[in-house]
Amino acid sequence: MTERYLSILSPIFAPIRKYSIPLRERWEKLTARERSLLAIMLSLLALYLISTLLTSLFLDPYEEALSDETALKEEVQKASQISSHLRQIQSSINERSHLLSSDNAGFSLISYLEQEARHSQISTSVSQMTPRNLPSEGGYPSVMVSLHLEKVDLAHVLIFIARIQRAPHLLRITHISLERRFDQHDLLDVRIDVQTIQPS
Repeated sequence: MTERYLSILSPIFAPIRKYSIPLRERWEKLTARERSLLAIMLSLLALYLISTLLTSLFLDPYEEALSDETALKEEVQKASQISSHLRQIQSSINERSHLLSSDNAGFSLISYLEQEARHSQISTSVSQMTPRNLPSEGGYPSVMVSLHLEKVDLAHVLIFIARIQRAPHLLRITHISLERRFDQHDLLDVRIDVQTIQPS
């Protein structure tokens, strides 16, 4: 039976014997120094192959997981920024809603502009105030007043505009036109359109 197994395995080991004999002969011809160098080279090659194998087995999956973690952190950061932006929008909406609810139905844009004109020391320059109803915005009536000023200097106009911009009401300046007086070049004729939303 042993001879039978040997006859079966003989064709398999035949190529190995064919190449192993010349290699053995070459190995025996090498000097001790050459054998040491060859052993070192084979050891380095083995270390390289082992390192490559370990990298493919452990490091590549780790780097992939690390990349996924980085991408997840970026997504979380983006979500946090969006959430912060939404909170700012909500805060702005709440602030405007508070301003709108604080204005009672008796608020008069013309009266308010007259008051600010007195505080800005340009009430005597007001020649005309023309109110006009505009299409509603968000279900609330919108009102605009065109204010005409004559013979007013630029400094007082800027003070008046700044006071309107800081008003505790939902006011918006939609138009400003300035024309220099032909008879007094240091004075202006001014038109300012101011719009507001009022509770119904």
